[in-house]
Amino acid sequence: MKTIVSLFVFLSAVFASELPEEFDKLLYEKGEKVFEKKCMECHEKYMDIPLLMKNFIEENNKLLNLKAPTGNEISFRLKQQIGSRDDMEFHLHQTNDFLKDYLYNPDLSKTICLEGVIRHFKVMPSMKGKITEEEIEEVNHFLYFLEGFNGVNKFFHKEELELK
Repeated sequence: MKTIVSLFVFLSAVFASELPEEFDKLLYEKGEKVFEKKCMECHEKYMDIPLLMKNFIEENNKLLNLKAPTGNEISFRLKQQIGSRDDMEFHLHQTNDFLKDYLYNPDLSKTICLEGVIRHFKVMPSMKGKITEEEIEEVNHFLYFLEGFNGVNKFFHKEELELK
């Protein structure tokens, strides 16, 4: 009986840890729709990082001719460059504050992307009046969880994007 209880506790902990309590599927899906509607004119949603690095470092953006950093690159940089990752809920607030400031008042000095990447782009235009604070929060949630958490995001379907 102890073995069964122990196994149940272990499995519960494993499956519970796949989805952090901060993840909100509805908010993620809303953010993805806002990203598709308001951001994808310039930002691709996803591209493999090795391909991106080859494009920017070796091919001087001539391979992909991207207009702006991709969503997954922004996702990675947001989590690496902004705030403290010790508390996910607080970190989400920090990344949201950064996005709001950057989207309304873009400035190259605020960029979170690598110099080897950002040198290929002009500073984006302000999105003030084009995206609401609520939409920024939704996009932030989408970007934050775009490539997953702890290696798992069953709501992100990378394979579908690679086929496009």
